[in-house]
Amino acid sequence: MGANPLAVAARRSLLLSIWQLACIAVCAIASTIVWGAEIGGSILAGGGIALLWTAYMALTMYRHSLDYGARLSVASFFKGWLIKIVMTIGLLVVALRSKSLAPLAVLGGWFAAMVAYWIWFAFDLERRWPNRQRGDRAK
Repeated sequence: MGANPLAVAARRSLLLSIWQLACIAVCAIASTIVWGAEIGGSILAGGGIALLWTAYMALTMYRHSLDYGARLSVASFFKGWLIKIVMTIGLLVVALRSKSLAPLAVLGGWFAAMVAYWIWFAFDLERRWPNRQRGDRAK
């Protein structure tokens, strides 16, 4: 039997999450140096909200990999997508209404995480990632 494709996808999503976190941290540190701690913290909050998408999907794929996708269905896919969207919108509303966070910086952090997500795929950064497993190599 070959490698569990859902476990491989969960591992790849975890690497993507680490990449996004690094990009968010760099943006937050640079913003803290230039504009101050409030802006840096707001960027971290917005980036963290966006990072939840990737982390949630990685955990979902890992959970389905335990039984090789026996309970995976279109309904579970849409349920996960709906939970992800509702959670993101709810957290963005809370963050944007917060008096301690700068709204534009929250959206900037969210945007930075989304750009990091698409850069990962556009430049095929997974191939360049060190220490990957032999079974994960793209052909």
